[in-house]
Amino acid sequence: MMKIRRKTVLIVVILAAVLVLAAILAVGMVGKAPEKAFLKIMSDRVDLQVKNVRYTEVGDSGMKWEIMADTARYQKKENLAIFDKVTVRLVMKDGGTFVMTGDRGRFDTASRDMEIEGNVGIVSENGDRFTTDRLRYRNAGKRIETDRPVVMENRSVRVSGVGMIFSLEGKKVTLLSQVRASSGGK
Repeated sequence: MMKIRRKTVLIVVILAAVLVLAAILAVGMVGKAPEKAFLKIMSDRVDLQVKNVRYTEVGDSGMKWEIMADTARYQKKENLAIFDKVTVRLVMKDGGTFVMTGDRGRFDTASRDMEIEGNVGIVSENGDRFTTDRLRYRNAGKRIETDRPVVMENRSVRVSGVGMIFSLEGKKVTLLSQVRASSGGK
């Protein structure tokens, strides 16, 4: 019986030592976050993040891009730049300009295609104004498209519809459905 008590006491002492050691380690860790948590500022998918961005590029067609945004994140593997509070100024080779604004934008750096969402507006150099909640710029055809409701206004007319294709090179606008027009724009 004495042997069982010694073994039991030994096991209890070892368990107590392990518990005390674990408690000491736990108390030492209280209030401390792992170092990786402090260093992890961006998503693993983001290669670069900057504030107050201004990016300018002249394309092969002679068209000049100026992209300004509150913040931008670049994901190299996806060839994707993501913008918050974005303004895009397109200067055509003939000097015509279009300014597009929106809450968020996505720019494919390989295809040069862009999407803008949230409170989207387009203003041309002659004052024509388009509003929608989402649009896509297709670089291959140099056109702006949306499948959402859109309103076009100028000094003399207000036209609304659903869906639009706007050819930048031909400066031709096509509203796709539910078209309504009234005189006396803005």
